[in-house]
Amino acid sequence: MSEERKTRKHPMDYLPKEEVARYHVIAISAVLSAMLIIIFYFCVERYEGLKVALDDINKVLQPVLMGFAMAYLMNPIMKFIESKVYGIGDYIEKKTGYAFGEKVKKAVRTIASVLAVAILIAVVAAFLSMVIPQFVKTINELVRNIHAKVGGVLDWVDEITGYRFKDELVAARKSQNIDKAIDKGIEMGRRYLNVENNNQLVSFLTALGVNVGHFFVNLVIGIFVAVYTLGSKEKLKAVFKKSIYALFPQKAANEVVITVRKANEIFYGFIIGKIIDSIIIGILCYFAMLLFGFPYALVCSAIIGVTNVIPVFGPYIGAVPTVALIFVTNPMQGIYYLLFVLVLQQIDGNVIGPKILGDSTGISPFLVLVAIVVGGGMFGVIGMLLGVPTMALMVYIVGRIFNHLIKGRGLPTGTMRYENLDYVDLGGNTIVEKKDKQKASQTKSLVTKICSRLFSFGKKEQSDASKPDTKDTTKQ
Repeated sequence: MSEERKTRKHPMDYLPKEEVARYHVIAISAVLSAMLIIIFYFCVERYEGLKVALDDINKVLQPVLMGFAMAYLMNPIMKFIESKVYGIGDYIEKKTGYAFGEKVKKAVRTIASVLAVAILIAVVAAFLSMVIPQFVKTINELVRNIHAKVGGVLDWVDEITGYRFKDELVAARKSQNIDKAIDKGIEMGRRYLNVENNNQLVSFLTALGVNVGHFFVNLVIGIFVAVYTLGSKEKLKAVFKKSIYALFPQKAANEVVITVRKANEIFYGFIIGKIIDSIIIGILCYFAMLLFGFPYALVCSAIIGVTNVIPVFGPYIGAVPTVALIFVTNPMQGIYYLLFVLVLQQIDGNVIGPKILGDSTGISPFLVLVAIVVGGGMFGVIGMLLGVPTMALMVYIVGRIFNHLIKGRGLPTGTMRYENLDYVDLGGNTIVEKKDKQKASQTKSLVTKICSRLFSFGKKEQSDASKPDTKDTTKQ
């Protein structure tokens, strides 16, 4: 009996090897799909707990992430410094025959990485040292002269309405509603910051000081991480590639390396391009405001430049407070400034942005909007900035998967080949396109069909009414 069991074949043994492999792929795909569904359900069901856990991880890894971000942004500057130093080294080698050794190259890399990070810190510090004092001065001036500025706005409204509402505006100025509105705004601000009394204000300022201290500690650690990352980036790349080929089969590892390389291309092109674009817009805004005589040029141009980093919504986010600031100071200048900002954003969206960014993402405007809304809702400003390249990477990965699957079926991978597809000929496995008449009839809209039937029905009634009654004439 035991020998019969040993010699008895499994039902799968009677199937061809191709069929067995196909069933294995189906089984593995089903298991992986079930696992992904369970993970997705867990993430949705435990979203708050997962968010808290991610926040805790982010706090621990914040200095490392800051260091990686600084290294990522400063890599081109480090390469530029290295190229200049190596150019001098080549010149020295031609003249004297002395070539840089490994120790000299390591020293050049260390110095270049330190200089790159130092340049980043110096630029940010210079920007903040110029903007923050002007920003504080502007806020103080606005708070001190808020009543006079509101009165100026009321005078302007009185003037443009032809003094038809003079009594009402005079009464509004004399009333206490403005003071109440200002006090209400201050109260809302205190409530938002959770500082209802002086004790809470002291606690808030203490917590703010602690957070600022933590930030600077993380910044210092991040600087060391950035310098180390830039100094040993080739070694880190080698470790990453070795790990990928150790963990995955060669074909899958190749796909991972290609995808990571594409991700670097997408993120780097988008982020660096967006930063350069925002710097150009901020500088143009500053000099144009000086040229046209708008007030608060430095503060407004800084806000416009910084918020311009956020795709789509950034220009409007920056326009709202700056327009309000200038409008309160001078209403007519506020209107002119609004028109100026709209023109500037059109120039950026149609001329400057496409020249710098090009087609770095390669996704439709609808997907850009979805990426910004979802990324901003989940991760705030950082999500709004990184949502677009993340969506572009997801589209790229899904596209490669679909192209691989459809190529395995012997069909073309070009998307536009399927625009006029009628069906796929199973015999030759070729695409059969629609005929012109069929295409025209199928693309006709439902409204057109209904209208044509209504009109033809009316014409039919008219033709029937115009025909003579042949039955009556024959009877007569």
